[in-house]
Amino acid sequence: MNFRCLRYYLAVYEELSLTAAAKRCFVAQPSISSAIQELESELNCQLFIRHTKGVTPTQAGNNLYPYASKVVGDVQIIKELFKEPMQKITMKLALMPFLSGRRISMIIKDLLVQGLDLTIVDLSEEADARIISSNLLGENEAFHKLWHDEYVLATPVGHPLSLLGSVPLKSLNGVPFISRQPCDVNDAWKFAVQKSNVSVDVKATVKTEEYALDLVAAGLGISLVPSHSTGLRPDIVTCEISDLKLERVIGLAYTKDHPLPAQLLTAIDNAKNRLEAE
Repeated sequence: MNFRCLRYYLAVYEELSLTAAAKRCFVAQPSISSAIQELESELNCQLFIRHTKGVTPTQAGNNLYPYASKVVGDVQIIKELFKEPMQKITMKLALMPFLSGRRISMIIKDLLVQGLDLTIVDLSEEADARIISSNLLGENEAFHKLWHDEYVLATPVGHPLSLLGSVPLKSLNGVPFISRQPCDVNDAWKFAVQKSNVSVDVKATVKTEEYALDLVAAGLGISLVPSHSTGLRPDIVTCEISDLKLERVIGLAYTKDHPLPAQLLTAIDNAKNRLEAE
């Protein structure tokens, strides 16, 4: 049985998508499809049902998963046993406030796999690299894009706006609002509001997205937040502003005169590909 086929099968099973599995394994989608067909032919059974939204494992596909996981895991352990010890690299990484905790955790996990001795510091402290929005980039810094955040309106469950997928800016006139300071797009937001002659009713001003979302969930108002900050909040509903698009680009910045080791940039690329596959 081909080990590569098992590895591709695991990616498809966990991603529930041939396209996402291909991105995760850094191969073209036909390679994934061919490997699954080869495995199905060898086992004489269908492992996945294909449909427009991705794939669904069959019972045979579910039965294979624990055994394939063990085989692939055991092979990885064997490789690790005979791998030369990785040289420790010390690195200070500065994080701008109010980034998606789940996404940052994914990136840090990939960095630690590289044997990194990592210290997280505040944005104001000296660091070897920074994860920031592009508008904070210094003149002598290189920028490695990680993801982009689109700003959306966060509303409490049951709010009239929560029933709409998209609303015009003028609909926010007089609506109770939770403001955040600082905010990456604050200047653009204020300009758009003033230009449209809209006056939101600011009930509170807070410093973090978490506080803003808590107040929104409590029914005290709506707020403007990056879309990735609301993913794990079942008490929050989001909607777009139909006539206003605000976004920020998040990336890894480092001084051009002191480039990062190649293995760290590889780890960053791996994390970036997994984020894009979501």
